[in-house]
Amino acid sequence: MRDLSMQAPLASTGVSAPGHEYLVGRGVPAARLDTLIPLFDLRYDDDERRVVFPVRESGLDLGYAARAIDPFVRKRWLSHPVEGGHKSVIYEPDRVLAGGDTLFIVEGPFDAVMVTAAMQPGNDSIATAFFGSLPTDEQLAYVTAAIPLYRMVYVMLDANVYGRCRRLAEQLALAAGSPTVGSINIGIENRDPGATRFEELEALVEFASASWQTKIRWMWERRLVFAGGGKE
Repeated sequence: MRDLSMQAPLASTGVSAPGHEYLVGRGVPAARLDTLIPLFDLRYDDDERRVVFPVRESGLDLGYAARAIDPFVRKRWLSHPVEGGHKSVIYEPDRVLAGGDTLFIVEGPFDAVMVTAAMQPGNDSIATAFFGSLPTDEQLAYVTAAIPLYRMVYVMLDANVYGRCRRLAEQLALAAGSPTVGSINIGIENRDPGATRFEELEALVEFASASWQTKIRWMWERRLVFAGGGKE
């Protein structure tokens, strides 16, 4: 895998166009993607055909995680320089420790970018990721330190590990001595935040950004949201 400096920023034209098209195809509106590219410094590896998510802390490059855009690649995710991920840090730690309204904690950087894309303008919320569903003590320490900086903190892991998701939220609430940590069950039909239909993800993020609930069961809450908005 190539060094980060050798990879082009995502763009709608040129060698990085396939990565741009991939994210638009996954549901991110092109106008919002143009804002997200510099925010996350998203790049494209044209040799590997992967969207690249740089991992940094305090301005220091720690490497990156890279998502294959082709459907039948054996390893969807690769990490550089350490195979297996960046488990000593969370995704975008500097933005997380700056605080905000709602902190969404997901599994992977792609999920974090999708959740950020789903935020409405003016929503002072942040999305971060554990680079998997099993956080390390170092990662939990980052989040515990950040909890007082937010109105609410929601753990929103993939649908197939909701039990783990709920237990993590309870563990973090206990560690921080705070009642403002909750979990989101996105519903098995959605699989994970990054695979959720974009309009659905927008509604979920908007709902959670105004909620004080410590357990959001989206398969139930969505009925109230969409029925109340006249969408069903």
